[in-house]
Amino acid sequence: MKYNLLGQRGPEGEINPDAPEGGQYIYDNPPGTGDNLGIQTSTTSNGSSSSVTNEAAMAIARSLFSFFPEAVLKEYAKSWVKYADPQLAIADVRTTTAWENEFGYLKREDGTLIMSEGEALSTKASYKETLQEVGITDTEQFNQKFKDLVSGEVSAAEFQQRVDLVYSQVVDQIPEVERLHRERYNINIDAPTVFGALIDEDISDKVLKGDIQTLQLQAQASIRGFTQNFARFEELKKAGLTVQQASQLYEAAQPTMELAENIGRELDITTLEEAAIGDVKASQRLSRVQAEAQTELGGVSVGAAKTRSGKITGLVEE
Repeated sequence: MKYNLLGQRGPEGEINPDAPEGGQYIYDNPPGTGDNLGIQTSTTSNGSSSSVTNEAAMAIARSLFSFFPEAVLKEYAKSWVKYADPQLAIADVRTTTAWENEFGYLKREDGTLIMSEGEALSTKASYKETLQEVGITDTEQFNQKFKDLVSGEVSAAEFQQRVDLVYSQVVDQIPEVERLHRERYNINIDAPTVFGALIDEDISDKVLKGDIQTLQLQAQASIRGFTQNFARFEELKKAGLTVQQASQLYEAAQPTMELAENIGRELDITTLEEAAIGDVKASQRLSRVQAEAQTELGGVSVGAAKTRSGKITGLVEE
């Protein structure tokens, strides 16, 4: 199949009867490349172009940029009528409102492009494939996030690495977060939705009412047998407890409390939680128990939780 002057393709030597101005299908390349110069304009005395119809220009636009939305295609057709040159036409299109609305995220502050429109669509398609690999098949809600990633010049490979890293860190929490959300709102959500909320704050706000971090804290506790109400974990989140700190805290909590019991002392989960978020009285109490345990038992070592400052709040050998 060969090209004609309009960028249409057909059997070599033939002419499209609906667009005879395109001439024969004899070119190996689309208009503006190789020896296919496309339909040339003639300029009238008042500076207007006269020899390319809008219909012909739209045909060229569709042949070169079939992935453009209709509004951008129309702007390209207008620019082709003016210039009959692909480079000048696309440069002109990139100054229009229609292009800005669709592809404005591709432009840097200095006016240069991060990548072409086609490259951007390809990159976003790769982003979608990455999410589909972790079970997120409906990616419509990520459209703005994809644009932000392209604007931030995040490659498809880097996005893959980011998602893989986050997924490996939270995959074990997902079933518990699902269960807790179902109990709290009496609404079933699936694992892909939970993961989507974990990697996108906007989705978290829409789907999980902004509670994803609190539910993550609660999940860290509940999978280790500590069941407290949602309000308590909301307090801990506001106090600065992170998911990583919660994991350390609840992992060490049971052996820490048992060790305190062995020396005749009592520690409850609330004291350990308060110490983990930096409460002075709770931290001092925990330190006293730690010191006694080391004295009576000759040095101990159990899992440790750390405060935001990095201080050890579990019972460990110094």
